[in-house]
Amino acid sequence: MTATSATREQQVEPANGSWHLALLTKTELGRRNRRPVDTVGLIVGAAVVGLSAVIVSSAPKQDHEVAHALMTILGWAGGVWRAAFVALLVLALLVAADVLLQKRWDLARDLLVTVVLLFGVATLLGGSVTSNWALVERHPLADWGYPDLRLALATAVLVVVGPELMRPVRLFAIWLVPFAAVGAIAFAAALPSAVLAALSLGLACAALVRLAFGTAAGVPPTDDVRADLTVLGTDVADLRPSLQQRIGAAEYVGHDTAGSPLKVRLLGRDAQDTQRWARRWRALAYRDPPRSVVGVGRLEQVEHEALATLMAAQAGVQAPEVVTAALGPSGNALVVTRQPELEPLETLPADQVGDGLLGQLWGEVGRVQAAGISHNRLNASNVLVVDGAPMLVDWSAATLGAPQSALDIDVAELLVACTVLVGHDRALQSAIAAGWREAIGRSLPYLQRAALTPHLRDLAHSHEVDLKQLRAAAAAATGQDAPEVAPLRRIRPQDVVLTAALVLGAYLLISKLASIGFGTIAHELRQADIAWVVVALLLAQTTFVPSGISIRGAVMTPLPLLPCVVLQSAIKFINLTVPSSAGRIGMNLRFLQRLGTPLPQAVAAGTVDDAAETIVQAALFLLVIPFVHVNLQTNKFHGVGPNSRLLLALVAGLAVGIALVLAVPRFRAKIVPPLRQAVAGLWDVARNRGKRLELFGGNIGSELLYAISLGATCLAYGVHLNIGELVFVNTAASVLSSLIPVPGGIGAAEASLSAGLIALGVDPSQAFAIAITQRLCTFYLPPIWGYFSLRWLTHKGYV
Repeated sequence: MTATSATREQQVEPANGSWHLALLTKTELGRRNRRPVDTVGLIVGAAVVGLSAVIVSSAPKQDHEVAHALMTILGWAGGVWRAAFVALLVLALLVAADVLLQKRWDLARDLLVTVVLLFGVATLLGGSVTSNWALVERHPLADWGYPDLRLALATAVLVVVGPELMRPVRLFAIWLVPFAAVGAIAFAAALPSAVLAALSLGLACAALVRLAFGTAAGVPPTDDVRADLTVLGTDVADLRPSLQQRIGAAEYVGHDTAGSPLKVRLLGRDAQDTQRWARRWRALAYRDPPRSVVGVGRLEQVEHEALATLMAAQAGVQAPEVVTAALGPSGNALVVTRQPELEPLETLPADQVGDGLLGQLWGEVGRVQAAGISHNRLNASNVLVVDGAPMLVDWSAATLGAPQSALDIDVAELLVACTVLVGHDRALQSAIAAGWREAIGRSLPYLQRAALTPHLRDLAHSHEVDLKQLRAAAAAATGQDAPEVAPLRRIRPQDVVLTAALVLGAYLLISKLASIGFGTIAHELRQADIAWVVVALLLAQTTFVPSGISIRGAVMTPLPLLPCVVLQSAIKFINLTVPSSAGRIGMNLRFLQRLGTPLPQAVAAGTVDDAAETIVQAALFLLVIPFVHVNLQTNKFHGVGPNSRLLLALVAGLAVGIALVLAVPRFRAKIVPPLRQAVAGLWDVARNRGKRLELFGGNIGSELLYAISLGATCLAYGVHLNIGELVFVNTAASVLSSLIPVPGGIGAAEASLSAGLIALGVDPSQAFAIAITQRLCTFYLPPIWGYFSLRWLTHKGYV
């Protein structure tokens, strides 16, 4: 913050002959934006609230012990703690009162919604967890129960209004909140669980309101931006925040001293973090074509935007004139362009968008693509109509030297944007009349929601644009058959929800069957020897090497070993959301094709490797059966083990399934060709000694390493099993969980491991703890580095 702004914030104003210290900064229209980082605050707050609820319900004794310890250590300064607690409440009341006195109705609305939301959630939380439906006590310093409503309200008020508080007040509040929270425990006004719930609940509710209505955080005051521009040699006559702020940056409009219109795009630390998280989420959730890698630093980002804008203008595109792109003295990066303050093309009604204007727009895009530039946000929100001609703006996400797929996605984006404007008939006619028939044909696989920017995705939904219908109409207009959409999505939010639901369902099912609860499981997990857990985790990762060798053996094409090994790590990430072995087969197909394997071999390879793994697992299972004593009639599962009737039912079901495959053409067409393909692939591999060793040897090595890793996990809980027993449990669990089509075998794998261990005489609580730990080592933790493996493969062009 500059010295000028610091001085401004400390100004006092006379009122009725006395001095009044202002708490809020000067209001500015348009100084509001949504910040994705508030999503993190909401998630973290909700998670900590859940943790506090577990503490209250499952560990009340420990909760009181921690409170007693803090009172013993800090209770001697009870007056200080009470003063801090009261100061926090008074500060929150003064801030709320100042909001009303200064008639800041936007902040007043935010506070009202926050208070109502917080009070409702706190009442439900207190009533459901501790049966305390009355969270308000008469004495302001008494124990108000769980959660502490006073602390929650004060926290929420300061988080909501914080970005618009004077800097000294804001810093004082940042220090006062944790100090008062500790003080509430020290003078017995609240238990640690109540304080933890209050802070996290206040943060979560405030973050939710900030996401709904926006916040001034991340949009610096105009005077600070003006001071930065002056230092950088750009004098402005007037400047104000843009009324249309975009997530990830702060935008300002105004004029220079010569009267020319200016647009200022500012990236502060908050904007940098927002864009970094947005890029990571995009890479996590979508299979995007290679982009220009913009540096994570703010300066590199504005320099990239300026370069892309200059190169577009050099190619003859009507683009803004770049004034400067630099890092200001306050640490904010700014890019300044000369462009008029006009409403974008998407705001015009359809009758004001002529075919001539659309033709000109396609002509501008033609010059962009001829220069090898992908705009990456090529929709009507980034098109201005200047003197009757289109101007393309906002080149911050542009890719220089873009691949054909990125250019095709741009065409798809613009076609959907034009459809929103004038309907798909006029949109297609104008594009084809401008000579884009072939390009539209190439873009057909990208006419899908996943290829669109979020802004255009929302517009298409609100205007009821049917992308399937548009794809069919575009195919008909170009004389093609409508192709399948390109697979762009990796992870969807519903996949994450499904995974969490499956984990919860697995816990409820297994704990019910084995008659064990969370307390028993938590006790067993606390007893684990961390050293053996680390050994098990490391051993589980060594399975990538033999698995990589086995995929080399599934095709006749020579493959480098390192990418094959890294592929196995990346598959761990993919398998989080793709049922059973489908994710591995799909990744293998893409990988093998990129390395030059013919399509028929690549299609067969995944099936061949999967079939070889099944053969190896069955062979190992049968091999160790004579050496393993198994008690399937364990009373821990109350007789749910297999019996003769169940076996007969399974045999009958298998016979019926085979009969259906042979008798019904539709089933036969789906099952028999892949089966023949797998057998043919196995035969080709079986005739080559080296490939035989790689395929079957790799799978054998992988299974044995998984079994040894399971043995290390067992040792972490004091359970000793021999190699035969470990192979039995591991292979049986793998086969059983692969038969259940849920993502990654979640729930099925844990149940199978637990059942196998119990059948060998392991205590149910220990068996479940071992199963959870083993799955952490082999499934839940590997996707973390699997994500980076996938990025490496993508960067190297292997997938």
